[in-house]
Amino acid sequence: MEGVMEGVQHLRIPLEEIKLATNSFSKENLIARGGFGNVYIGKLNISGEQSTVAVKRLDSQFGQGKREFLMEIQMLSCYKHKSLVCLVGFCDESGEKILVYEYVKHGSLDKYISDKDLSWLQRLKISLGAARGFSYLHNDVGPQHRVLHRDIKSANILLDDKFEARISDFGLSKIGPSNVEYTFLVTNACGTRGYVDPEYAKTDILTKESDVYSFGIVLFEILCGRLAIVGEYHDERRSLAALAKRCYEEDRLHDIIYPCLINQMNEDSLNVFSKVAYQCLKESRKERPTMGWIVEKLEKALEFQTINKVVGFIRVGTWGKRSEDPQNHWSFVLEKHHRLVKITVDHGDVIYSLMFTSKSGGVSETSENTVGCVGGDIVSKVIFDVGERITCINYGTVDIRDGVTILASLSFVTTKKIHGPYGRAAETDFSVPWDEGSLVGFYGIAGKYIESIGVHVKPDDDIMRVGTWGTTDPGGPQNVWIFQLKKNQHLEKITIEHGDLIYSLMFTTKYRGMTSTSKKAGGWNGGDKSSEVTLDWNEEINAIHGTVALSREPCAGYTIISSLSFVTNKKTHGPFGHARGTPFTVPWDDGSFAGFYGQCGYFIDSIGVLLKRTM
Repeated sequence: MEGVMEGVQHLRIPLEEIKLATNSFSKENLIARGGFGNVYIGKLNISGEQSTVAVKRLDSQFGQGKREFLMEIQMLSCYKHKSLVCLVGFCDESGEKILVYEYVKHGSLDKYISDKDLSWLQRLKISLGAARGFSYLHNDVGPQHRVLHRDIKSANILLDDKFEARISDFGLSKIGPSNVEYTFLVTNACGTRGYVDPEYAKTDILTKESDVYSFGIVLFEILCGRLAIVGEYHDERRSLAALAKRCYEEDRLHDIIYPCLINQMNEDSLNVFSKVAYQCLKESRKERPTMGWIVEKLEKALEFQTINKVVGFIRVGTWGKRSEDPQNHWSFVLEKHHRLVKITVDHGDVIYSLMFTSKSGGVSETSENTVGCVGGDIVSKVIFDVGERITCINYGTVDIRDGVTILASLSFVTTKKIHGPYGRAAETDFSVPWDEGSLVGFYGIAGKYIESIGVHVKPDDDIMRVGTWGTTDPGGPQNVWIFQLKKNQHLEKITIEHGDLIYSLMFTTKYRGMTSTSKKAGGWNGGDKSSEVTLDWNEEINAIHGTVALSREPCAGYTIISSLSFVTNKKTHGPFGHARGTPFTVPWDDGSFAGFYGQCGYFIDSIGVLLKRTM
């Protein structure tokens, strides 16, 4: 620690200058008191300009000493981030230990937790800003180490003139290695009551997940408009941690959400935010998220809130190229009360472009831009009759052109006929059916050609069915199977009986620490092999791959699912069964998975997916 001072002498500020800046630490300049001592506002000449600063005068009798003083200087002189408070300088003379920071106009977050004027949108932005700062400390300060803050609380998150978060108070921080899977340090537990990780308090073992726990408390403070510990309560309300966990698990969060926020909240924004906060408080450290994951989810919560409306559709796909520069994205969504009357397809041996015409009240509108930058050999017009609805993209194929993945062919299946195929069929094919009347548009990526396509579909209820793939025989009620996740349930395990095909599927879910297993779908005649797909707490399915074929002896001739793979946000599980017959692929947006359904008998005859809206 002594070596720290050698590299920061340029930050040293004479005591006399600090006294002049603060009127000798006058009461009029006092702006805060804390466990470290007092903070004063002042004016200092920095680089030839008068700047407003906050002067922290450490008082050793309140528990902070030389080690904390040096740590604060080390942290803030070495690490720079928009969400960290900026150190201007320090003073260490005449028995005084003083830290000088940029002045952060609105002070600490704890003063605004119960402020009715602090909107839900502002609270989201503060949460995200702080999360980005902590993610920087955990992941981006250097290749071989990370910083564990060790005293995360709302009082240590400051708010600038734009109400953006600035993390402060690094006196208790520890530096640990980051080139191992789990960073841990053995150190006497410290921090602030109500925020300290119970595992850290019990074992004296500090990990990055200890910071995550403390941040979860801050998120619930922001959501509930109250601090972690409220002394005036002498029941379950005293500790926010226990109260918040119980209310979340019992699906009664609205009982403790700050009432003035409820009418401001987009429901999806609230759901994502509360899930993040709850996951941070998991008893098992392995089940707590990383700060990077928290940032990602809070960005999504903010996105939902800034959209500030429920668009009400689900995105299924895409088929073809999966990602590209946003400028190449295209989308067509039917406006309310419009119906699709025409699709103009520019094609040859590939699909060059698509253009959509809709109609409402006798007035037609054509999509502004034709997607696809070059022309083809043929222009086909798909004209839809009144009452004719598209229910499937079929005979769609994907190919490679000039090293780029593109759509080679497309057909549109409606309630009356098949339009197409357009283009020239390639080897990699796909099809996607959906409920009649649920199509609201298409989207994808385009360059010289149409490189990918997906569909916007709108459910009649919160959840809709997409598919199925496999047998089209309606069968009887005994052949129908369905698995649907309940609210807040997590899919923990899929058990697959398979061999030359998929015999059966069984699903295990977890909720409030309790597991439950569905009835087995299919498998009336047993199976050759049983495999289990076990999903991590933050792993979710966002696509399935499979093949459809005919069953073989001894029960030959039935259309069945011959193989399945489950694709998650982390990996691909499978394939299970034998990949033969007609392949199918169905991807969807993260967070929209709600279950599976289909038909079964001796085998899994068909499968579809249940999806919920995420936008």
